[in-house]
Formats: sequence, C-alpha cells, structure tokens
Amino acid sequence: MKSNIKDIYNRFSNNPVFKISTKIIFFIYLFYLFYLVFLSSYYGRGVVHRNYNLTPFKTISEFLFFSNNMRAILRNIDGNIAAFVPMGFLLPLAFSKMNKYHKVFAAIITATLFIEISQFIFGVGTCDVDDVILNFVGGIIGYKLYNFITYYTTCNE
Repeated sequence: MKSNIKDIYNRFSNNPVFKISTKIIFFIYLFYLFYLVFLSSYYGRGVVHRNYNLTPFKTISEFLFFSNNMRAILRNIDGNIAAFVPMGFLLPLAFSKMNKYHKVFAAIITATLFIEISQFIFGVGTCDVDDVILNFVGGIIGYKLYNFITYYTTCNE
C-alpha cells in the first residue's frame, strides 16, 4: 500500500498540471481569506472601528474563561487557527522553494502581520496579537500536515 501511495505522490508532484493546480488553489485560498478578513459582512466588516490588543493571550483567555458563547469562541479561536492551516499546507506544495520550515513560518508571520496591521489601518476587524498567535498555530498545523503526507508518501520502505 505504501509503495502505491508513494508512486501516486511522485507521479502527481512532478506533473506540470499538478504544479499549476496547486498554485491556482493557493491563490483561490488567498482571495477567499482576503474576502473573509476584509469584506465578509458575516464578520461585521461593514462597520469601521480601530480596536487593537497588544497583550498576548488576553483575547484567547477572555474567550476561554469568561465567555459563555460557544459560537463566538469557535469563530474566534478555531476560526483563526483554521484560516491559516491551508497556508501552511499549500505554500510548500504550490512553491517548491517554500518547503523549508523557516521559509513557511516567515511567510505565515508576514501574512498575518500584514492582515492585522491592515485591519487596524482600514478600521476593519480588530488588530490583535492573539490572532497572530492563533494564525501561526494554524500555519504550523498545516505545515506539519504537509510534512506528514510528504514524508510518509516518499519514505523508503
């Protein structure tokens, strides 16, 4: 079974259509992330406000220990993590030069800082250091998933 998965992975990863497809999927993900962060009315993006939190784990602890609203907890904590799992997974898959952890982590930090600073500048959402932390965790999960899949599909028997 392992050799079949390995053969399939090697065949797909070297296929030009696969390479182009992963880039397209990555850019679709980026556009959707942009939409959610800056335009989606579901997250209250129609109201201009400039809030910020620079205290690490303040918002996370408020949600975990002082909120009874499970939907708000899931939307904030799980949503921020889930938003960056695809980046950690797709970035090295779409761009072969981005397959080292330090490059992926730098890209994740840069992207999330860009989002948080832009949210403050444009008054959309809240600029929150906890979002940076949660986004980074999501990116790490995505990158570890990428590592797991590529390691177990390319390792020797």
